[in-house]
Formats: sequence, structure tokens, C-alpha cells
Amino acid sequence: MKWRVRLSVSIAVMLCMGKIVWAQFDDLEVTLPPVSRTFCHVVHFPQGWIFPRFDKEVGQRLFFGSPSSDYEFRAEGVLSTKFLVRGFTEFVGRNYYTNNQYEVDLADPTVPVLAVGRKAWEAGAVVPLTRKSAFPPIGTVPNERRLAFHGFQFNRTGDIWAQPSDYATRLSPDQAWLILQSSTTGTKYNPDKVFLDFFSADSGQRLFIIEGTFSSLHNGVYPDEVLAQTAWLTERYFIVPLGKTIERCLVCDFGRARHADGF
Repeated sequence: MKWRVRLSVSIAVMLCMGKIVWAQFDDLEVTLPPVSRTFCHVVHFPQGWIFPRFDKEVGQRLFFGSPSSDYEFRAEGVLSTKFLVRGFTEFVGRNYYTNNQYEVDLADPTVPVLAVGRKAWEAGAVVPLTRKSAFPPIGTVPNERRLAFHGFQFNRTGDIWAQPSDYATRLSPDQAWLILQSSTTGTKYNPDKVFLDFFSADSGQRLFIIEGTFSSLHNGVYPDEVLAQTAWLTERYFIVPLGKTIERCLVCDFGRARHADGF
């Protein structure tokens, strides 16, 4: 039986108590094939995100939700599989953070996600997300369906590379793992399809494909805006924000992949 996870690209206005006032419903549903379950699982933030709705100092109304918001990860002491995580939205060069934060073990889906206090958050050191592309930063990607890298030819599944080139691929910081990001345009009655092709960059072997369907009720919203949010956390974890208010995330753990047969 295939797992299904709903990923919604939306903007939601949050009350101080965390209630959603309104939301746009642009939606991506992804299917995790059996082989991906060796590496990937979904993290649920149990209380979602509590976010201020207004900045009184500058008279700015605040919004929180995908694709306008992001995660910040921190670590306490020596880097392990446990991280602190908090949401934020950037407005005019300033980051507005959620009022709550969590501790999560990204390597073990059986460990409960726990709320933590501000003191623990402030004591942690920022672990940056990495969004490096294997394509040169040329703005748009070539018309070719494949990418030449590390002496191998990597073929995308979708018809169109994610644009611009910064969104088309995600290369792990140690250059051991490579994800190609592409889509296929749908019709009025059939949503766009999105594809994440996972490869070992060292061997050229395709590990698995995660496929999704993207649909939007709004003009000018494209799958690229979803794919822009994917990122690496260290060289081990690939992160995909999920949900209207990124209250879930898909985590693919490539620490496990290093020890899996055939990889």
C-alpha cells in the first residue's frame, strides 16, 4: 500500500493563539514508493506553529505559511540526530519567528516531537539549510533533459526543470547525493505533476523517485514555488516542508542510505 502525504502551498493568516483565519489552497499530493520508506518519513509538529499576526512597531500585517515561510534548525552542543526547529517568515529583510519551537530526532521517527522553551532555543547554535544546485547559476537551465555531473548522466523524470537553475537540483553539501527537481504541466482538469529524482552522485545510481500532483486555484502559482523550499540539513537530511502552514515536513535520512545494501 502506498503512503500519501498532502503538501499544500498556501498563505495562512494566524492569530496569536495559532488559529487559521483564512488560507489559499494550492495543493501537492506526493506518493512515497516502498523503497523510499527506508530513508524517508514525515515529521508532525503536534501543535503546529503559533505565529503573531501583526507587527505594531512598523504597522505590518504578518503572514505565515508555505511557500512564504521556512524552518530554522538549531543544535544543542555536539551535533547529533536531535535538532531544535522553529518557523519564520521574512518581511523586508527581517525574520519574524513563531512563538513556539520543537525538539525532533530526525533519524528516528518513533521518538516523539516535543515542545521546548525559549531558553533551550536560545542556547542552540544555528545549523543552516543548504540549497545548492548542481547547475551553474545562469538563471535558466538548459533544454537538455539530463544533467552531466561527476562523470555521469542524470536524467530527470518530468518534462520541465524547476526554474530558475537554483531550483532545478539539490546537491548535498558533501556532493554524495543529488536530487533532480522537475514537473510536467497538466491541463484544466488534470493537475501538474512534480518529480523528485534521488541519486547517488558517487555511483550515478537512481535510488528512487517521489512523484506528486500540484494543483492551484490561483493564476501565477507554479510547482517551482514548492520546489524552491526543499533543502539539505547537513549532508545527511533532505527536508521538504509540508502542509499549508508547514506543520509537517518530509525528512529523507541519507545517513541510513550509506549503510543500505546496494547504495
